[in-house]
Amino acid sequence: MCIRDRYTPSDKATEIESSQDYGVMYTGMEGLTVYAAAGENNGDAAKIDNSIFGVKYAMGAVTIGYQTNEVDSTGANGDRDFTAAGISYAVSDDLSVSLNTSTVEHESSTLDDQEATGVSFSYTSGGMTVSGSYGSMDNVGGTGTVDNNAYEMNVAFAF
Repeated sequence: MCIRDRYTPSDKATEIESSQDYGVMYTGMEGLTVYAAAGENNGDAAKIDNSIFGVKYAMGAVTIGYQTNEVDSTGANGDRDFTAAGISYAVSDDLSVSLNTSTVEHESSTLDDQEATGVSFSYTSGGMTVSGSYGSMDNVGGTGTVDNNAYEMNVAFAF
């Protein structure tokens, strides 16, 4: 188990109020990682409370994960909720594939929910690795007319 704490003291100028974060991670069972954190950012006029929870489990060739974040802001319509899930599968010692998805939900009725999906692969043969990914994101930054797609291919050699 790992416990972390971060404290940012007030300097009475740019950091008017102090901020503090706490986090805990549990890895006591083979293949399982569970983590949670909570904190505050009082450095801006719109103060933010943030909480995070996640879990990842690996069993054999499969790894699955889930994370959720909640941002509570004192600013009008500043709250956001984030969720993500992913799964990866080691098809063989040489080939792995994965699928991931995430959503950002905005409190503001003027912002659309941002949704993203990604798929990737990695193939290794000897000292060469070929990997690629495709990602799609709708409503980037909450803007309903902004969608992005991205492709990536990589080739790496080890000497």
